[in-house]
Amino acid sequence: MQRPFIVCRPDKCTGCQLCEFVCSSRHGSYNPLLSHIRLVRMQPASIMSIACRLCDEPTCVSACPRECISVSAATRVMIVDEDVCNGCGWRAEACESGAVTIDHRQRIVPTCNLCEDNDGQPRCVEICVYAALSLSTPADVAEQRRREIVQSGVLPEMSAEGRRRS
Repeated sequence: MQRPFIVCRPDKCTGCQLCEFVCSSRHGSYNPLLSHIRLVRMQPASIMSIACRLCDEPTCVSACPRECISVSAATRVMIVDEDVCNGCGWRAEACESGAVTIDHRQRIVPTCNLCEDNDGQPRCVEICVYAALSLSTPADVAEQRRREIVQSGVLPEMSAEGRRRS
């Protein structure tokens, strides 16, 4: 079974920051710096949210020198032992999606737990008024991408973006 993670559709994201505020409120204040989901600007007019991808073989886990990360058997989310983590930032450096951040206030490197206390329904997904966020698996993402390619009638390698990469 693949682990679900939070996915953002940049074409729907407006950059309103509601996801950051609802997440940070769970961690003590309305401060986007405490959020486990982040808005990033991809291009001048393209914004999207990123959160931990809960990778099957996470590079951040192997990069942690204190070995303070475990995976919940029940929910399969990553759990950080805050008593052991010293906030060194190696996990943030190793994250392939750029979603892991450092909480300088508590000196830890937290991970999104998909709002386990909310029956696994991430609050950021619930509050997103434009439905830019969803809880998906890698298979869901791949299926959606295939559907978009078929509907567009243009293979990725034929698009202007694909030609630039060649």
